[in-house]
Amino acid sequence: MTHTIVVLGAGLAAAPVIRQVMRNTILPSNELRMIVVTPSTHFSWPIAMPRVVVPGQMDFDKVFYPLAPTFSKYPADKFELVLGAADLLDPIGQTINVSLNSGEERVIPYNTLIIATGTTAKDNMPWKLLGTIEQTRRSLQRLQSDIAKAETIVVAGGGLTGTETAGQLGFEYAKTNKKKVYFIYNSDLPLMPPIQQNVRKQAKTELEKMSVVLIPNTTVSKVTASENGIVLELYDKNGATKSLTTQAYVSTTGQAPNTRFVPLDMLDSHNFIKQTTTLQAEGFPNIFVLGDVGNLEGCKAQYAESQALHLIKALPAYLDGKRMPEYQLNTKVFYGITLGRSRATGQMGNMKLFSWFIWYLKGRTFLTESGSLIAAGKKTLTTTFESK
Repeated sequence: MTHTIVVLGAGLAAAPVIRQVMRNTILPSNELRMIVVTPSTHFSWPIAMPRVVVPGQMDFDKVFYPLAPTFSKYPADKFELVLGAADLLDPIGQTINVSLNSGEERVIPYNTLIIATGTTAKDNMPWKLLGTIEQTRRSLQRLQSDIAKAETIVVAGGGLTGTETAGQLGFEYAKTNKKKVYFIYNSDLPLMPPIQQNVRKQAKTELEKMSVVLIPNTTVSKVTASENGIVLELYDKNGATKSLTTQAYVSTTGQAPNTRFVPLDMLDSHNFIKQTTTLQAEGFPNIFVLGDVGNLEGCKAQYAESQALHLIKALPAYLDGKRMPEYQLNTKVFYGITLGRSRATGQMGNMKLFSWFIWYLKGRTFLTESGSLIAAGKKTLTTTFESK
């Protein structure tokens, strides 16, 4: 009897698992097959988005890679790509209801389920895929158009994406006095722990050198369209309020897990899937959870990679009925923060890294030279697989 492995998602966490499990486990077997469910025909490279939003800086083909060249190589009796989004998971009946891109509904039974649906950026921003590749491209094009026409640009949200985006926009526009660029964040410095103070201070210094206007200890409480653009109501830590009008509002204020199809009792209080140290869903040993959608580690590419690498090694043992090995939490501290097109800062462990090192490692290309290999599952951020 055929054992069906269903994978939800085809992003950073899922891509290497799909390829390695297909090549090393499913193709040599007479009893296994895989179904991949994703609404997008393309893989998205989210790490480069802070540069992509700057008009003219990076073409879309550097960050969006078609899945077909990889998936079309697998035999139809062993592999199927379903274009659609999961609507309802029935973990007892072991089925997934899927809304197909064509408008139809389909119920897909599974024996083993791998959930790697990731997160969606808040405010419908294109930092991650927004459903289909067409929807994501349109959102990026609208944002680029707003930025190109704007006299003032506001970036809100002081995390890694916000800091890098403020740096890219500051380098392009504020540094040369072409446009005003504001950066709003809700702490005294950009970024946040575990990034240490000297790295955060360096980010602040570099942004100031580019003439980015910093508005610390402040949040955006309301966004309203007006004749002159977009009116932002700001609220600071002392309770004071003020307004700021802009023509381009770039929100980087967080992300929400793509778990609307998951039963509530499988979710934690923040709607992430409750994930065990064997990367299985609590109470359901035939459901594996990878990357940002799980609650075991934070939303970071580094964690998605290490979880994927663990599952690639561990899944054959599970399929043979053996006990799943424990996943060792990724405790390595590494951050690389680009600040414009020539400067950067970062941290490894407790050591602050040189600007030139992060620029060389990441800032030149945002790692797009590896994008097609990562999309095909032939590589992760740190590991290259055999090409056989």
